[in-house]
Amino acid sequence: MLSVIGSLVVLLLKVFFGIIIGIFSIYLSLKFFDKMTGEIDEIKEIKKGNVAVAIILVSVILSIAGIVSKGINSFDEAFSVYQTLPMFIISFIVAIAQLVVVIAVAIISIYISVKVLYTMTAGINEINELKKGNVAVGLIISSVVYVIAFAASKGVEGMSELEIFNPILWANYLGVL
Repeated sequence: MLSVIGSLVVLLLKVFFGIIIGIFSIYLSLKFFDKMTGEIDEIKEIKKGNVAVAIILVSVILSIAGIVSKGINSFDEAFSVYQTLPMFIISFIVAIAQLVVVIAVAIISIYISVKVLYTMTAGINEINELKKGNVAVGLIISSVVYVIAFAASKGVEGMSELEIFNPILWANYLGVL
């Protein structure tokens, strides 16, 4: 019975942290994107029904989700019911550190996406076009964001295999094992 309750608690913790991680990473990414496109108020544009801006924000949210989902594998190890308390704490801290790196990679990939696009389309003022509701520009920006995010997610996918994100390494270093 205890193992069933323990498994249920672990499941609920995973769901809870998944929701928190999702909300935090999307919030942070949208704030960063808003700073990058300082000349346009995305929320105001969405309230006006600007589909072009909505398409870009959807692509940013989905891209962040795609990258972050590949980088949160270490939380499975942190919530293992078979660990000692010190190993749980070390695993959890390592998982948080990995998550910080993953979110940074996600934000940087969106920044690079937009900068690459601006360089490729020197004759177009994307912000003005978006303010006018130019869906074609929104779709192009979105596709560039998706492609860069897809490439970044492949790199992030193997991040948990890096030695620096190995909780056992840190436990040995700290003398816990």
